[in-house]
Amino acid sequence: MRSLTILGLATVLMLSPFDAKGQEELSSVATLQLADGTSVALVDWKLTYEFVSWRAKEHISTAKPQVRENPLLILGKKTYAVKGDTLTLKHVEGDDIVRVVSMDLKKAGELKVENPARDVLAPDLDKDRIYQPRSLDISGKTLSGIERSFCVISFSALVECGGTKTTRVVKIDFN
Repeated sequence: MRSLTILGLATVLMLSPFDAKGQEELSSVATLQLADGTSVALVDWKLTYEFVSWRAKEHISTAKPQVRENPLLILGKKTYAVKGDTLTLKHVEGDDIVRVVSMDLKKAGELKVENPARDVLAPDLDKDRIYQPRSLDISGKTLSGIERSFCVISFSALVECGGTKTTRVVKIDFN
């Protein structure tokens, strides 16, 4: 009888760290609501910014795409913490193009869509390089373990985000 109690206690103690880890993982979930009404939960989400740069005296065809990860929403020279907040995106459709025209961060209010400033996103970029932001993406793993990435905002006419309702992000709850 006593050995069963000790065995039961040992089992509970062994499982406790796994339960805590599972709860910790779920605390970094971003729930994306898409335009078609579905939602996708991303574990260990991260925001990534894509931009291209090329030397001023070179042709644009030499532009090199770069991706920078940043936990903050960068608009112009301002940064906004998103963890624990909700971002709502307003789109406009026209001429076979869908664009984010405004957004609302629950704690900060309505925000203007602006290209991320070079000195905020890529301060280490050589001064003789031309900088052109392209997009803001969110990526992570679904609850089933599949890597997913969604384009949230396009900063360039060369990048299309949310061309279909199944890929268009309309709201993100950052938990």
